[in-house]
Amino acid sequence: MSETTGKILDRHGIGEFTATLIRQLKYRRNDFKSIGPMGGFTSLIDLGNIALAFNTDGVGTKVMVAKDAGKYESIGIDCVAMNVNDTVTCGAEPIAMLDYLSLNNIDIAVSREIGIGLNVGAQMANISIIGGETAMVPDLVSTLDLSGSVIGIVQKNQIITGERISDGDLIFSLQSSGLHSNGYTTVRKILKENEIGIQDKFPGENKKTADILLEPTRIYVKEILDILNIVDIKGMANITGGGFRNIVRLKDMKYVFDDPAEPQNVFKKLKELGNLSYSQMYETFNMGTGFMVVIDQDSKTDFVSTLKTRVQIKEIGHVENGTGIEIPKLDTSLNGYY
Repeated sequence: MSETTGKILDRHGIGEFTATLIRQLKYRRNDFKSIGPMGGFTSLIDLGNIALAFNTDGVGTKVMVAKDAGKYESIGIDCVAMNVNDTVTCGAEPIAMLDYLSLNNIDIAVSREIGIGLNVGAQMANISIIGGETAMVPDLVSTLDLSGSVIGIVQKNQIITGERISDGDLIFSLQSSGLHSNGYTTVRKILKENEIGIQDKFPGENKKTADILLEPTRIYVKEILDILNIVDIKGMANITGGGFRNIVRLKDMKYVFDDPAEPQNVFKKLKELGNLSYSQMYETFNMGTGFMVVIDQDSKTDFVSTLKTRVQIKEIGHVENGTGIEIPKLDTSLNGYY
């Protein structure tokens, strides 16, 4: 995989690779039809009055941090979170998950910790883990890889696609818990170049670097499902790989972030230590915003009053006719997704 610098992954190259792969997937059944194109946060199958939502995602190279720290519980939560947070973006309720674990050796203690984390994540998202697969592939992986697939359900007339987003709509941030499970290739390179060990205190923190990096991904499912019955939500974006560019996947509009959420210290220090630009940071990390919700002006009062005591929220921007992403106060512009 190519890189644009020694630290930042080549998102354009990743996008081209993915688009090429998708173009080969031409076969479709005629009885159970998909809803919408590929490339959104979740995939939908039409079952009449309802639709099934499908997602699959993994923890990525965060597992290497877990290995170095000898702590694996949090990555089980991450695996659930990365999937269910995508599923709920279309208004679907996640209901069940399968996990996939590939590893190069048997370690019962590691198995127990990952299982505990998966169970905690399942409780937080209110889903059942109904099965999965464990593969011993020592020739393929140097440590382990953890991923999962989630299924959700939504009434077809309640699917949220982003198509109704229009000029003047508001963008709200739901605060992240930290890095979540993206950008760890970049993070690990920055720490290595600055000779910061996993057991060292993270710069500007009283916590060890391992504890900062292994903070579990926040799960937004319960808050979003509750707000769906109160507020007319026009679009939702899970801010993962690709950072703020993820919102462009909803609809090709101009998204202006007048007052982005204050990033946690971990992002500020990574920017400083890695000598990264704001554009690189906002297209790689969540920068304190783990989830975005787009609503109209009339829904603001109900939205804020319902969520303000449950998760830290902030109005961070608005939608305009046009295309791309602007962060005026940081003199930063981003192109579309990938």
